[in-house]
Amino acid sequence: MTIETVLFQALEYVKALELPSGIPSSGKKFEDFMVQQLHQTLRQEGTLQVFPPRYTLREVTYSGVFHQFDIIVRQSQLIAIECKFRKTTNIGELFAFVGKRIDYREPPRGIFVATTENINSDVFYYAIAHRILIVCSSLPPVEYMIQRVKKDTDLARRLAGLQTSLRGDNAPNRLLVEWQNAYRRFTMEGYC
Repeated sequence: MTIETVLFQALEYVKALELPSGIPSSGKKFEDFMVQQLHQTLRQEGTLQVFPPRYTLREVTYSGVFHQFDIIVRQSQLIAIECKFRKTTNIGELFAFVGKRIDYREPPRGIFVATTENINSDVFYYAIAHRILIVCSSLPPVEYMIQRVKKDTDLARRLAGLQTSLRGDNAPNRLLVEWQNAYRRFTMEGYC
């Protein structure tokens, strides 16, 4: 199972916790819960190191300043995960996350996890342009859908192509539409 899949599935489990919104301790509990889910699910595979929540990454930066991330994971590379337990997510939160990442001489891969039900297109465009994966309940990660669809189908091939495109330099608005269309088809074919 991939990190993206674990985080996406964990978003469903978070609802059962019934954390009150607008309280700072709920955000901390959300971060702790996501780390726990990664530990329980992926650490057993032995290829993953999950750092303690709110870890300060002490790698070489351009500014000389070290930055704290909600979750840091080391797989074949470092992955920084930002967790937002909010009713709304704005692009400024993503700007701040990108700013911390790009200060590192070898920026960690980025994943932005939000409990927000609907994230506006501008947030997705910016994330796609900076190769940050957004994990939210309204649009599952492409990796999650790939793991669920039948192999050697047209949808599986389309999702694999979309995954490749998301890793390259492509028009974010076109990729978001393609992602949304793939999800509609995923739903229509009964995968959720």
